[in-house]
Amino acid sequence: MTSVESPTGWRRYLPIADWLPGYDWGGSLRFDLIAALTVWALLVPEAMAYASLAGMPAETGFYASLVAPLAYAVFGTSRQINVGPSSSVAVLSLAVVAPLAGGDADLTIQLTVALAILVGVIFILSGIARLGFIADFMSKPVLDGFIMGIALVIAAGQLHKLFGIESTGEFVDNFFGDIAEVITHLDETNVPTLIIGVGSLALLFIIGRVAPQIPAALIVTFLAIIVVSVFDLEDEGVHVIGEISAGLPSLGWPDIGLDAWIDLIPGAIGVVIVIFAGTIGTARTYADKHKYKVDANQEMIALGASNAFAGLAGGFSVDTSISRTAAGDQAGQKSQFASIALSGAVVITILFLTGLFENLPEATLAAIVIHAVWHLIDFNKIARYWNIRRDDFWAAFVALVGVLLFDILIGLALAVGLSLLLIIARISRPHWSVLGRTVDTESGEVAYQSLDTQPDASTIPGLVIIRFEADLFFANADVFADDVRTAIREADTPPRVILIDAESINDIDTTALDMVSKLTVDLRSEGIEMWVARLKTSVAAITERAPDYEAPTTFPSVRAAVQAFQELPEDSEDAPASPDDEAQDDDPSG
Repeated sequence: MTSVESPTGWRRYLPIADWLPGYDWGGSLRFDLIAALTVWALLVPEAMAYASLAGMPAETGFYASLVAPLAYAVFGTSRQINVGPSSSVAVLSLAVVAPLAGGDADLTIQLTVALAILVGVIFILSGIARLGFIADFMSKPVLDGFIMGIALVIAAGQLHKLFGIESTGEFVDNFFGDIAEVITHLDETNVPTLIIGVGSLALLFIIGRVAPQIPAALIVTFLAIIVVSVFDLEDEGVHVIGEISAGLPSLGWPDIGLDAWIDLIPGAIGVVIVIFAGTIGTARTYADKHKYKVDANQEMIALGASNAFAGLAGGFSVDTSISRTAAGDQAGQKSQFASIALSGAVVITILFLTGLFENLPEATLAAIVIHAVWHLIDFNKIARYWNIRRDDFWAAFVALVGVLLFDILIGLALAVGLSLLLIIARISRPHWSVLGRTVDTESGEVAYQSLDTQPDASTIPGLVIIRFEADLFFANADVFADDVRTAIREADTPPRVILIDAESINDIDTTALDMVSKLTVDLRSEGIEMWVARLKTSVAAITERAPDYEAPTTFPSVRAAVQAFQELPEDSEDAPASPDDEAQDDDPSG
C-alpha cells in the first residue's frame, strides 16, 4: 500500500482519500479480511458486555461497533488500531451519566447518547484547533495508576453478576462498596449462575493460555448459550440478556434539554482525556512498529467522528481497544480497510444473528468483562516506579487509590491534576550542579563536568561553576537565585566569581531577567561577580532588549571564563571586559 506521509489541503482532514486510491488489493486485502474476522470474533461478545457496563441495551453495543470503525477508517491516520466499545470508557460513561439520570433507565440512554455526541464535538473542535500536543502532558505513571484503578473497579462491579446476587446499592458506590456488597450477600448466591460465571471465566483464561490465537470470548459465549438452553437454566434463576432488537440503527438526536447538555460538559471533557491518552499511545506504538507516523490532531478529529456517529446511531462513547488492536495486528492487518470490513460483518450480525444471543447468561458477560480488563491489573507496573522515581510512584499510587476510594471522575481529576503538578514541580525545581575540571588521560582533552557524576573533578579556589538545567522563567526564577546562594555557601573557599554555564538555558522571561539582574547587583555588593558562559544567541537577544538589565559578564565558553578568572590579579575586584563574541554557544567541551 502506498501512502503520502504529509497530505495537504482537504486530504489532511480526510486520510481515506489519500490511502484508498493506492490500496494494494492484491497483497493487502486478504490480510485485512482475516484481521476483520478475527476482531469480529472478539467484538461480538464484548460489544454486548460493554453495553451493559454503560447501562445501555445490548444492541447499542452493535450500533457503536458498526459506525465507529467506519468513521475511524475515513478520518484516522493509524493503520492498525480498532475503535469501538471499550470497558474503561463504558464504565466511565455510566459514571458521568448515572448521577444526572437518577435511576431513570430511559433518561440514562438519552444522556449516554448525548455524551457520546458531545465527546465527538469536543474532539473535532480540539483537532481543528490543533490541540493534539496535550497527549504529551499526561504522565504515564499517573495514567497507569488511573487505568489500573478503572480495571479493578470494573472487575469488582461485575462480581455480583458472577455470583447471581442482586445489586442492592446499600454500600457506597466504589470498589470497596462493590466488594462489600458481594461478601455480605454471599448467602444469596445463585449456584447455577456461579457455576456458569466461574466456568466461563476459567475457560477464558485456559484458552487464552493454551491457544491464544483462538477467539476465546466467542467460543465461551456460544458454549454458555448452549448450556443455558439445553438445561433450561433460566428457570433456575440464571439471568440472560433476553431479546435483542434486530435491524440497522437510524440516526437520531437525544431528547434532552439544554441544561442537561451543559451538565454533561465536565464529564465529557474527562472522557475525552481518557480516550485520547490511551488512543494516541497505542497509535504511536503501532506506527513505530510499522514505520509510519500518525497525526495527533487528525486522530482527535477521527475519534470525534467515531464518537459523534456512535451517539447519533444510538450507541455510547467509544475508544481504542488495545486487545482487539493487538489481535488485528497479529492477524496481519495492513490498513483501515480492515475496519471497513469489520463494519460489514457487524451489519450481518445485526440483521441476521442477534437471535442467537438471547440466551446468553449475564454471568458469562461478566466473565468476559473481567477477563478483558485482567491484563490491565498489574501491580508490578506501578511498583517498578518505586525504584526509578519515587514521585512517579506516589503519583501512580494516588491516581489508583483515588479511583478506588472515590468515583472514576474524581479519580480522573486527581490523575490530571497530578500530571500537571508533576510538570510544574519538575520545571520549577530543575536539576543544577557544580562543575569541576576533568582531563582525559589519553587525549589530554579538558572538560567541565558535574561533580555529582565526576566527584574526582577538580575545582578552582575562588571560582564556582554552576550548570542550571532548565529555561529561566517566573516559576523557577527564585529557585535559581536560591541555588546560586546554596552553591556559594557550600563552596570550600569563599568565591570571588560565580560562573553560570548557560548551555541548557534556551529561554528567559521578564521575571527571570529581573531576578538575574538583581542577583548580579546583590552579589557584586558582596564582593562576588556573576559571569555567564555559553549564553544562547536567542537568550542574549532578549537581554539586549531590556535597557535596565544589569548584565553579568559573558564568555563564549566555560574554558574562556576559567582562563579569564585565572588571569585576574589576586586583589582585583573588577571583572574583565566581555569578549566580543559573548553570545557564542558552539564550544561543546565547555
